[in-house]
Amino acid sequence: MQLPDIFETRQVKAFRDALMAGDLEQAKKIEDHLLAEAATSPEDREVLADQLRAAMLFRAYTDASGAGDEATALVFRGLLETMCSPKTVETTLMSGLLYAGLQQGSLPAEHHDRLTEWMGRADVGDAMREHLQGITRVP
Repeated sequence: MQLPDIFETRQVKAFRDALMAGDLEQAKKIEDHLLAEAATSPEDREVLADQLRAAMLFRAYTDASGAGDEATALVFRGLLETMCSPKTVETTLMSGLLYAGLQQGSLPAEHHDRLTEWMGRADVGDAMREHLQGITRVP
C-alpha cells in the first residue's frame, strides 16, 4: 500500500532513515518536532511520544518485511519492543492485526484468537469489536 506524500509520511520515512543510519540524535529531533505540534501537556507528550515512536517503528518494520528484508524487519521489531512501553507495543501489534484482517477479510486462527483475547481485556469501543466480527477466522 502506497502512503500519500504528506508531511507526516515524509517524517516517518526520515525517522526510519535516521534510525537505519544510527543517527539517534536526528531521530529524536524528528520525534520532538512532531510532538511539539500535538502534545498539550507533559503527560500527554509522554503518551504521544510512545505512540508516535511505536507507529513509526511498526511502519518501518512492515515496510522492511514487505520488501522481503527480514534482517532489517527484525531490527525494527527489536527497536519497537525496546523503545516503547509493553502496552503500546501490544496495542500497535493488535492494530496491525486488525488492519490486516480488515484488508484480507480473514486472519489465521492464531492471530484471530490473539486479537479476540486482547479486545476482551482492552478498552476498545464497540466499533472495533464489530470490525473483528467481520473478519473470518481461518483454521
